[in-house]
Amino acid sequence: MSINTTNQIQLSQQTILIVEDEFAVANDLRQILEKAGYRVSGIAFTVAKAIELKNQQKPDLVLLDILLKGEQTGIDLAKILGEDNIPFVYVSANTNSSILEEVKTTQPYGFIIKPFREKDVLVALEIAHYRHAHSIEVRIRQEQALQIALTDALSGNAPWEQRLLKVARLFQPYIPFDYFIIGLEKDQFVDAYRSCSFFRLGKDEYQTIWTENFLQMTGLTTEKYQALREKIPDSTEVILNGDEFEEVCHRDPLKKLIAETFSLQSNLVMPHNTATNGTFFLCFFSRQPNIYLKEHLHLLERLRPSLTLTVDRLMAFDQIQRLSEQLDQENKYLLEEVKTSANFEEIIGESSALVNVFKSISQVAPTDYTVLILGETGTGKELIARAVHNRSSRKGKALIKVNCAALPPQLIESELFGHEKGSFTGATEKRIGKFELAHGGTIFLDEIGELPLELQPKLLRVLQEREIERVGGKGPISLDVRIIAATNRNLHAEISAGRFRSDLFYRLNVFPIKIPALRERSEDLMPLAIHFLKKVSKKLGKNLTGISDSSKQQMLNYHWPGNIRELEHLLERAAIMATSPEISLVEPLIPVSSSTSDQPASESPSPQIVKPHIKAEKDNIIQALKISNFRIRGKGGAAELLDVKPTTLEAKMARLGIQRER
Repeated sequence: MSINTTNQIQLSQQTILIVEDEFAVANDLRQILEKAGYRVSGIAFTVAKAIELKNQQKPDLVLLDILLKGEQTGIDLAKILGEDNIPFVYVSANTNSSILEEVKTTQPYGFIIKPFREKDVLVALEIAHYRHAHSIEVRIRQEQALQIALTDALSGNAPWEQRLLKVARLFQPYIPFDYFIIGLEKDQFVDAYRSCSFFRLGKDEYQTIWTENFLQMTGLTTEKYQALREKIPDSTEVILNGDEFEEVCHRDPLKKLIAETFSLQSNLVMPHNTATNGTFFLCFFSRQPNIYLKEHLHLLERLRPSLTLTVDRLMAFDQIQRLSEQLDQENKYLLEEVKTSANFEEIIGESSALVNVFKSISQVAPTDYTVLILGETGTGKELIARAVHNRSSRKGKALIKVNCAALPPQLIESELFGHEKGSFTGATEKRIGKFELAHGGTIFLDEIGELPLELQPKLLRVLQEREIERVGGKGPISLDVRIIAATNRNLHAEISAGRFRSDLFYRLNVFPIKIPALRERSEDLMPLAIHFLKKVSKKLGKNLTGISDSSKQQMLNYHWPGNIRELEHLLERAAIMATSPEISLVEPLIPVSSSTSDQPASESPSPQIVKPHIKAEKDNIIQALKISNFRIRGKGGAAELLDVKPTTLEAKMARLGIQRER
């Protein structure tokens, strides 16, 4: 028997439903099909009758006209057939371009134009049969690949948030969403929810929203949120589109709040009951009112067994990991107890001035009081801030760092406090600011003296009320944030000059920590130098063992205006140029006393000219730009000469009105 004959026998055993409101055309189709050996399950003139016949005996394929008797069209029926995975072929004389565009969206398996020949019908059916069989095979392969990818994503070693985000990205091509809630309804081992949501910002860009972020965005208290959760009906698989979704929102206030917050109009829910009586759920939301179909629900039902098994296995391993982490934390605690008081992170030194700083850190770290770190540039203020955070009860949360001098003045408010969608030109989506990101943790405001005067009252409000308001926001958002600020400026002088608010200063100056300059703790100079030498030696892969005596003497006699950062960069340059284990400085350091050494003994030193701080800073920047040929970045650039970050230098140039010339 030939292959073609076998295909014809397979095709002739198929059942065909004819949906056509012209009796003559429907009868012609019946005769063609029966002559070819097909079985005709019935003829329907309306969509309602077609659905009735479909439910009585599911056909293998449907031939349907576009324009039928009654209000519903063949396109309406095609959507229903698509949900039931029944292939269909249009038979129509209507070739209107707008209708044809709508026809394409239903993904038919063929299109027969009236008037038709017998050959046209039979060839179209054979092609439709092949395409449908092929599409089933492709679908099975795709679902198997998706199932494996989902299992791998959940079972990976990445943090829980990253695993859930990967799952969200895997689902997007199969079940489109604008907002997606995923995770464990309740963790059986700790009194916390292990779910989060992802708000789609772009094609493959998502904003992660944990419960605490959601509370901040909506203004809910934890108590109110828990009360709303208690009103949630029992979870079950369901498709909610348009009016159905709106109706359910009236009964479920939390779902209503989610819908209003993110402008959502449809919902698809699929819970997975775990072996420990918990629930791992997938909850898809879309801004389109009729996006979710039965085929989406069927896909989730087919994936449910493997997903549930994976989650059960994860929860078992998770408990083992918790016990292991608990032991690890206890060991770390014991190790912490035996540390010396001077061993603070990577803070090197044993001078009395530095020991006083360590003592201050130990005293203030366990509290939630605001800390103001004072010191010259390059003294290690960020390291002190991290030490305070790591010795506080907030060490498990994030330390969010903000360089106030590096933020553009026109965007600094949005960066700190966030903004609502449409609050200004370019604000196409809602954005969470740095303060909200630091909720539960610590925010480090470096170079606080550079904060624009017009923004200082808003920071004062955060310190006083512990709440912020987004740009374009409709109300305050309560926060639990510890604030650590730092500056190399003389804030008393800034207050006198009208550039810094006195009330803000007194709010920040609750517990000041003054970091000594490097020249004030000369006994720490060599230990620091050896530390940096070991660090750069490892980085460069060189065997560097010491510093020449002449270089040591120069270093001890030097004033170190750039402090520890200047020392580190100086040694890096020397290490790069070193040709022996003992390094020597690349450029000579001018001793402190050399400024007066050229004066005749009989002459008294001329009085130094003192410039206002702003004038001196501006002149210094201009001089650095001239030396570097107005190049800011890279080796030998003005930023390197001034020992500041390029972004910080650019922000200072904008504030001081310095033009970048070439």
